[in-house]
Amino acid sequence: MTEITTTELPQTLQTLFIEVERTKNPLTVIHEGKPLVVIYPAKSQGSRAPFGAMKGSGEILGDLVASDREPWEVLE
Repeated sequence: MTEITTTELPQTLQTLFIEVERTKNPLTVIHEGKPLVVIYPAKSQGSRAPFGAMKGSGEILGDLVASDREPWEVLE
């Protein structure tokens, strides 16, 4: 992916980027009467705790060690 900073772009484009960020509305760039690209405002990533992020997402279905079934062949 190619990236470019806004300081490398013309002032008009910088103004459009600021307007997209302020209004949160996407901007469609038209080239020869056809949509070329759509510019969306960037979404900020909320910070989350490094520990406990998956809390409550698992489910215990049973005990893998204590079982009424026959022992696994690999354990014999």
